[in-house]
Amino acid sequence: MKIIIKVSPEIIIKSKPVRKRTIRLLTRNIKVFLSDYEEEVKVNDSWDRISIDLDDNIGEIKKKEIIEILSFVPWIYNFYEIEEKDFTDLDNLFLEIKNDFLEEISSKTFVVRVHRVWTHSFGSMEAERYLGGLFLKNAVNTKVRLQNPDVTINIDIKDDKYFTTQNKYSWIWGYPVWFQWKVLSLISWWFDSWVSTYLSMKRWCSVDFLFFNLGWTAHELWVKQVANYLSLKFSKNYNARFVTINFEEIVRELTTKINHKYRWIILKRLMIRCACQIWQKSYFALVKGDSLWQVSSQTLSNMSVIDKASSMLILRPLITYDKQEIIDISQKIGTYNFACNMPEYCGVISDKPATQSEEYTIVNEEKNIDEEVIIKAIYSRKIEKMQDLLNEDLWDLEKWLEVSYLPSNEEIIIDVRDIEKIEKDPLKIVWTTIINIPFYDINHKFVTLDQSKTYLLYCEKWVLSKLHALYLKEKWFDNIKILRFENNQIKCAK
Repeated sequence: MKIIIKVSPEIIIKSKPVRKRTIRLLTRNIKVFLSDYEEEVKVNDSWDRISIDLDDNIGEIKKKEIIEILSFVPWIYNFYEIEEKDFTDLDNLFLEIKNDFLEEISSKTFVVRVHRVWTHSFGSMEAERYLGGLFLKNAVNTKVRLQNPDVTINIDIKDDKYFTTQNKYSWIWGYPVWFQWKVLSLISWWFDSWVSTYLSMKRWCSVDFLFFNLGWTAHELWVKQVANYLSLKFSKNYNARFVTINFEEIVRELTTKINHKYRWIILKRLMIRCACQIWQKSYFALVKGDSLWQVSSQTLSNMSVIDKASSMLILRPLITYDKQEIIDISQKIGTYNFACNMPEYCGVISDKPATQSEEYTIVNEEKNIDEEVIIKAIYSRKIEKMQDLLNEDLWDLEKWLEVSYLPSNEEIIIDVRDIEKIEKDPLKIVWTTIINIPFYDINHKFVTLDQSKTYLLYCEKWVLSKLHALYLKEKWFDNIKILRFENNQIKCAK
């Protein structure tokens, strides 16, 4: 069996040197993606297409696996399963293929397209007319239509062999990953950053990941899982880097020193500043998942203020996409379920954020941030290769950390929400002690508490309590649990 790969039309129109180089690069990338099947497949390239020869005994399961892998290789326009047989003459060819197509073209319009190579007693157009006449005579209620037919019967005749198309597949198009064009994608928890990362991979970029960790181990593990998935699915030929910068202290600075209206904008500016200070010479651009007017920080006014913190080009592949279009792409590429189950940690940063900010105001507010904290975050960064980054040791801890029973008077509840939320909606349970330690202080202050007691961490959506409980567990504290509330009732975690 053979698979024929058609390359993107965007490459076909390019100059001969570029076309030749990119097809050679795509061939190499396909070999990398199919490296687990190197004994069963052979990849060959030519001027406008790439062919893959599959071992006759490969089996249906492995064939489906190979087809699925090819469906996620950037820069493939479409590809076909081709059946190869011995060619003697056109009459015998028709007898061998008629059962494959007569039912398909019944009550439809069709056309026969023949591509002939080497010396034969007929030309390609003669073969098309002759075979088309035979199909027209033998099919039921069908017509020939040369332009836009319902069915196109494609036949390649090469010397003493002929090839017919069995199945056609198309997927993501794009360009092959080009190792010289590196970009750094700022990733988070939601749909947008993953789709913008994928679109950058699709458009010829080698993508590294930059994650600003606001929530410690659990949050980082969630994000790493998606980064690993995207790299293996769409950029297997590039061993990406996953860079983590600890922003816990910066979140504390924002929450205690910055007007709540501007926290989100200043957080974005500080992320951009850190990225530029570290990697300006290593990358062509930063990639962000912004979509115009989707959230408060993505108005034209706010994006303009945020961008002025950057000395690098910022790419926004999703700038004109609406939310449903982004979700549709995430479903297509397989990141939808990841995003649905990932906590939105940054929702704690701003309350009623500004939508029309002035640069002068933002810069003055930003001066309240301790520069030493920013420098510390930059120098404490962690860099991992994608193939080594996942450590699952703490991944399942959250389930047994959660409690569904009413706390006893021997247990102490720690409300980890910020002070403003605690004052607005205080937690009241009369039979047990409640202490208020905002999330940005819990990792520092917990060590000062009486460690003979058991502590139940609480916040409305369980995100902060879960993330910080996992962090404390990582630091060998065993006297912590996660208290789950829903509609003012303690319920069992699903």
